[in-house]
Amino acid sequence: MLKIGLIGKPNAGKSTVYSALTSNTVDIANYPFTTVKANLGIALIPTPCPEKIIGKKCKPREGTCINGTRYVPIEIIDVPGLIEGASEGKGMGNEFLDNIRDADALIHIFDLSDFPISNGGTSPGYDEFLGIEMEMVKWLSSKISRDWERFAKKADSSDERIERSLLKKIGSMGINEKQIAVILGRSAYPSKLTLWSQDDFVQLSRDILFVSKSLIPLGNKADLIDEKTAYRIRSIVNNCTMVSGDYELAMQKAFSHSMISSLESNFEISGNVPEKIKMALEKIRSFFSEKWVSRINEFLASVVTDRLKYIVVFPVYDESQWTDKAGNILPDAFLVPEGTTALELAFRIHTDIGNGFIRAIDAKTRRVVGKDHVLSDGDIIRIVAKAS
Repeated sequence: MLKIGLIGKPNAGKSTVYSALTSNTVDIANYPFTTVKANLGIALIPTPCPEKIIGKKCKPREGTCINGTRYVPIEIIDVPGLIEGASEGKGMGNEFLDNIRDADALIHIFDLSDFPISNGGTSPGYDEFLGIEMEMVKWLSSKISRDWERFAKKADSSDERIERSLLKKIGSMGINEKQIAVILGRSAYPSKLTLWSQDDFVQLSRDILFVSKSLIPLGNKADLIDEKTAYRIRSIVNNCTMVSGDYELAMQKAFSHSMISSLESNFEISGNVPEKIKMALEKIRSFFSEKWVSRINEFLASVVTDRLKYIVVFPVYDESQWTDKAGNILPDAFLVPEGTTALELAFRIHTDIGNGFIRAIDAKTRRVVGKDHVLSDGDIIRIVAKAS
């Protein structure tokens, strides 16, 4: 399953954002290391469900479907706070960094209210923001450079492509050969591994984080700043999305008690809500109408579809009824990278199905396609395979 890691310094509100995304309850408090070990939960990514096309109600095996919108699960991991020196083993650094090793993307959560103080000036919060990223770069760099000389000599003496050699060194960091090739094409690395220097290790670490791991900034506690401050922060933190974990949780709680009509930003307030609570909910509704503010789930969906470039496909057993063997309609929805082929989907379903692949059928068009057929978002696919 796709996994997104939440990182950030203590007190940044990671646990609040995690709870808003997963609707799970974790310890939330304004002091360091409230999260003493990783929390792993499930968030849901919305996508149009083909049930509207076939005119029959789907039956999801995982996630859910509401009014024609399918909600596909992904994993969210909230890991312990990172402090300066974590790359040297201080605090909970090693545990923190090991927990994000297999994340497909990393969301760097920071406290918006602890950031710039004036035009052209910054606060310690900005230095801490940069420090988190530097700690991760330093940690990756130390992992890469360990026993490098012996590794490089052996690799250079072989006939392997450089990306294949590097895979043996950094594959455990959750990176594949294709991603390594992309990284090597972005920066001017020496052609011989024995010529690499500390600067190359640092650059490779940055490329892993910002290219392969898609390190993405997310400003939390937007309810504590104004629009002018928001634009000032965006001028120094590129592609920064701004949210309020506290307001998201407040909305979820109000909805669970039937105080508001929905979790949409333009929700209606129930007529029997006490005046004090009504005023608070009106403030939240007004806040989420601001153009510089984002909803957390919309942000997460954009990370998956726009940043990571994932699509949703629906594998079925019966291409005419869009069901599995038991007759369940559209039971599965898989998030897969753009460019995924029919054969790759077959292996995703089961190794035996991939090994026995004969052909695939596009259930919408009833067209037979081959193993190299590239899937599109929303495709409904039947895989025909030899019985093992």
